[in-house]
Amino acid sequence: MKPADSDARSTLLGVAAELERMAAEQNEGSIGSAAGDLAGKIQQNRFHLVVVGQFKRGKTTFLNALLGEPVLPVAVLPLTSIVTVLRYGDTPQATVFFQSGRQAGIRLDQLPEYVTESGNPRNRKLVGHAEVFYPSDYLRGSVTLIDTPGIASVYAHNTQVTYDFLPRIDAAIFITSPEPPVTSAESEFLADLLPQVSKAFIVMNKADLVDANHLSEVLDFTRRSLPAGLGHDGSLIFAVSARQALEAKIAGNESLLERSGFPRLEHELNRFLRDEKGRVFLVSTSRNLLRLVADLRMYLALQVQAARMPVEELRAKISRFDDQLNAARQQQQDNALLLKGALTRLSSMFESEAKTFAEAQLEPMLAAVRTRLQDSRSLPRRQLAVAMDRFLAKQLEGRFNRWRTEFETSAVAKFREVTARFQKQVSDLIQTVQETAGSLFGVEIAHMEAVEELAFLEPTGYHTDPTLDWGLGNAPLLLPGALFHRYLLRRFLMKVPDELERNATRVAYDFKRRLNESVSLFERTMSHKLNETIEGIRRVIQAALERHASGATEAENLVARLSAAVRQLDQLAGTVQAACLELDTPVEA
Repeated sequence: MKPADSDARSTLLGVAAELERMAAEQNEGSIGSAAGDLAGKIQQNRFHLVVVGQFKRGKTTFLNALLGEPVLPVAVLPLTSIVTVLRYGDTPQATVFFQSGRQAGIRLDQLPEYVTESGNPRNRKLVGHAEVFYPSDYLRGSVTLIDTPGIASVYAHNTQVTYDFLPRIDAAIFITSPEPPVTSAESEFLADLLPQVSKAFIVMNKADLVDANHLSEVLDFTRRSLPAGLGHDGSLIFAVSARQALEAKIAGNESLLERSGFPRLEHELNRFLRDEKGRVFLVSTSRNLLRLVADLRMYLALQVQAARMPVEELRAKISRFDDQLNAARQQQQDNALLLKGALTRLSSMFESEAKTFAEAQLEPMLAAVRTRLQDSRSLPRRQLAVAMDRFLAKQLEGRFNRWRTEFETSAVAKFREVTARFQKQVSDLIQTVQETAGSLFGVEIAHMEAVEELAFLEPTGYHTDPTLDWGLGNAPLLLPGALFHRYLLRRFLMKVPDELERNATRVAYDFKRRLNESVSLFERTMSHKLNETIEGIRRVIQAALERHASGATEAENLVARLSAAVRQLDQLAGTVQAACLELDTPVEA
């Protein structure tokens, strides 16, 4: 480590420790906890290189390709809201950390039981995160690779977990793929990611699934879709096949590895870790410290202003603030009703379109059944019945799947329009509450944007129920050949419209169920953001009122202590900025 980097690291560690102490002294536990985490990260020189992206883009396969072995489970269903952390270890093993504080050492082959949706549905086992230890060169030098849940997942909490993880990221590897090209959810996520990190690698995975011309078009589209903040890095997108790279490394196939596009990416990644990692780590840590300093300063300054006011004026302003809060909560309830109404209409539209689609498929399905039965007449009777049953199930699944994928693509856009309006309304309410508190108590309060990306309607595949039991029993199998085939055809001609109607109803119900669950999660998250803002402001105001009740002397002492703390926080911010200037990398508060 360079002397300047070593000095900056020591300075930042001191700031983090002091900030943790001050936050504890002021009973701001969340800020203190975050500062303590940062101090530990600085002490251990722990560099967070995080893999992010939309679900089913191949993030986990990409990490396995880096490691050269299938270390992490690749799930058919999206992962639960479990962050998986990879650290260096001579012996491959894993530790599961539960939300209760308990932890358990496990074998790597047990990992799917805790971090996949199939092994741990909706995180019923209450896993906080999992840590995997593996002897990879990428994990040397205190580098931590982190696999995050996918954004725009069918599980809304996955997106929130990844957004919550943004402040802990030092550098990011953003994974996308050609099918489909970069979505609006990905573009929005990148726009939120860029202010948080100093380095982002853009990787186009699954490049082997499209031809060269299509890949070139997708790469051009992706470049145009990337936020302007990527600057010169926006023109550098690594097109790779993580699947091919992993297969090549396991088999020792250098030719396949070269075709995978992975060597070019690994060369750049190794150069970054060798030459730039230390500086990026310090800049990232500085930004996070400045955010925490600003948060604590805001709450202390608010308390100072409240404590300086005469008690009657303070009570009057608290009353006015409460009136604003009541109006904000009422507006929030009205917005929620409008949201539910809009989504009910969307659900009804889906149900209507599903029925219309099923009716349109009746004649083509009947024709397909007749043709297939005629072509399969040579099969033994029982085998023919089973084969036709499978054919019908496959026909239903294929047709509904193609239709639903197409329909839900447009439905997602409508859904996002509706939730975007609600999101903006909540964000505006948060800003109104903050501005009200600021104007009443004379404190500038930074606006905290309520950002959510929710895509519960992303196509997730469709599965028909089995239709093997037609009540044939053994008797029809004893019919003469021609009669048996006519009997079987009649049964299928009766079955097709019933199956179409039943499955149209089923897929519409599934859509409504997912929509309602998604909206509930969305509402709870947005309400939490509003309530968190309100309670944070109310807490410091109420504390000032209680201290007023203790007498003028106590209020004066409070103002003196808090004012001194505010000045000390300003000094800490200046110390961080000065350390960054020494590194020729200025960072703004």
